Amino acid sequence: MGDDLRSQQLIEQMRSKGSLPAISENVQDITSITNQSNTCAADLAAVIMRDCGLTSNILATANSIIYSPRYPIKTVSYAVTFLGFDKVRSIALGLSIFKQTMKTAKTQQLAQLYASSYFSGSFSMFLAKKNNYDHPEEIFVAGLLYRLPWLALANTFPEEFKEMEKLIVEKNISNNEACKKLFGVEYDEICKALTNIYNLPNKVVKVLRNDVDANDPIVSLVRESGQISNMLFGNKLGGKDAMKNTEGRLKKLLNIDDFNISDFIKDVCEQDGNISRVFHMEKDDVDMMVKALEWGKGNPAQIAGKVAFGDTLSEEVKHDDPDSIIGQFLTDLMIACRKDGELNQILMLAQEALYRCLIGTEVFTAFFSKTKTMMIGRFYAGNNSLVKAQDFKVDMKHINSPIVKSIKNMGSAQWNYAETPLQLPRLQNHLHIKTAMFSPITALHQVIGIYFVARTTDIPFSEKEIVWFEQIVILVGQAFEVSQKRK
Repeated sequence: MGDDLRSQQLIEQMRSKGSLPAISENVQDITSITNQSNTCAADLAAVIMRDCGLTSNILATANSIIYSPRYPIKTVSYAVTFLGFDKVRSIALGLSIFKQTMKTAKTQQLAQLYASSYFSGSFSMFLAKKNNYDHPEEIFVAGLLYRLPWLALANTFPEEFKEMEKLIVEKNISNNEACKKLFGVEYDEICKALTNIYNLPNKVVKVLRNDVDANDPIVSLVRESGQISNMLFGNKLGGKDAMKNTEGRLKKLLNIDDFNISDFIKDVCEQDGNISRVFHMEKDDVDMMVKALEWGKGNPAQIAGKVAFGDTLSEEVKHDDPDSIIGQFLTDLMIACRKDGELNQILMLAQEALYRCLIGTEVFTAFFSKTKTMMIGRFYAGNNSLVKAQDFKVDMKHINSPIVKSIKNMGSAQWNYAETPLQLPRLQNHLHIKTAMFSPITALHQVIGIYFVARTTDIPFSEKEIVWFEQIVILVGQAFEVSQKRK
């Protein structure tokens, strides 16, 4: 039997036993964005915002010491602008896959190994930064997913995996040899099959597949990060000698003399906001883990851990409180308008404000076609992966449409399903809209576009939501006016 066929059989068994998750809609959409040349930052931001946990993770990463923003970044829109499309895409893809795989952990021990994967990613990114690597976020994803094939095997075939580990430790044979003996295929072949499924960034693929020379410092940094993480969470004992050996290798890789592994672990845990937010680990917990690691007599995570890592990682993250964040959005929009900010950035910011502050909504930003006979969606933020911005299409000939009337009257309006149809056939094929509000975007007394916000539930828009909506639309219109006056 060929290696490719055997690898595919193993992966199908992983899937059938629930150990390898089906690719989530978010992962699919981020992967799709990766492959499309015409997608924009707003599309990526919209996918990220569908997942509250991913939103929080991206913001925490953007605010970390790795990127050292001058001012705190509080919106996905600014994170995409600040970090750049490619960096955010890599981070979002890695975190989305990690979250999906975390849900498959069947035991507390495996949950700790998944937690170890996150720490491996974080250690990798900070080491890459020390090494002046241009794209530390790629190395974060490589470290994060470095053990994905290993953990998928452990989760699916626990008995065979124990034998594989035993062969590696006691017989001192390679991962490839042990995997071949137990599963009929080399470990690298399983890695290749998995990377094909997830369409990972090239550098990540090379690290997971061992396609590059083992002397490549970046590959070595990821492996060293995995070793440190394994000492903290796995069965690899630490102790002063093990830590000294790791320090020596890292000093050589980084070409520095003053690297201290204990200080490094503490610094990373302090500077990566996700470690405190997701794992609920405070400074005292980290200090205790490091002491246990130096002691080298057991598993530091079990000795110091007060958290069930599996429960922590899989818990649902609540939406932000709209009342607490709307002020930030309005302030940022006002500042951007005064500074004659880039229009696409302002549109992204407005879209995010509407989506995150008007809970449970589908948000469309639309503009006139060149002939001004159609109003066509340009941006979309919502929960339905089947919907595209272009599905919002209003024919201006439909004079009885409430949306057309709103445009003609240059005034905002509200609508519910008992009233005159909206005349949005393409959109309503995917969304069963129950209530909506819409308002034209005007600049220099001319309508140039429209904001359309809808709910598929009967929940009406509150007075404060209506005020927020109208204020945001006014600010966007002012931004266009400023831009047009300066031409």
